[in-house]
Amino acid sequence: AYDFIEKPFKADRLLLMIERALETAKLRRENASLRVQAEGPSQLVGNSPFMKATRQTISRIAKTNSRVLLTGEPGTGKNIIAKAIHKESDRADGPFMTVNCAVLRPEHLEIELFGTENGPMGGPSQAGMLEQANGGTLLLDEVADMPQKTQSKIVRVLQEQKFQRVGGQNKIEVDVRIIATTNQNLEDLIREGAFREDLYYRLNVVPLNIA
Repeated sequence: AYDFIEKPFKADRLLLMIERALETAKLRRENASLRVQAEGPSQLVGNSPFMKATRQTISRIAKTNSRVLLTGEPGTGKNIIAKAIHKESDRADGPFMTVNCAVLRPEHLEIELFGTENGPMGGPSQAGMLEQANGGTLLLDEVADMPQKTQSKIVRVLQEQKFQRVGGQNKIEVDVRIIATTNQNLEDLIREGAFREDLYYRLNVVPLNIA
């Protein structure tokens, strides 16, 4: 059940309710798909010198509670390392949430991150990933693909640890550790004007390149 409508009803109101329900269902499917992608292996396997060194680095990083920027080519295990950092941190009992900045349209990305006060098209309110990750870790996967408008909002979140839901007025305070990944050169994107320099420095507190 999504909502109810009283009889007698007007056809245009019924159509609007159906449109809202379909949009909400679509967002929920996208959320479920992204959560499935966020699951999967979370342990580093292997005893090579590189893997041993990587595990040692993760152990050092995990306890700092600092933001981490993981860089490297696709398929190098950045998401697995992000999960490992979370599991070895003091936030291990908290949630680990993932937002893939490359797969969502800009308007849906903001809803995914910040949630909505009244829901899409006036539907029920819903919490975004920032709220759901409170007390834990939020992974901004492929952060280079984040639209600049959203980048500026994330800068404010990192400054204040507060944000507003889409369509909302009240400030919501959260305690979230941010880990970001990218397979692009952010310094090149900064020079091209495609990525905010202030966001780069706030994310790049602890840089880790995965060869």
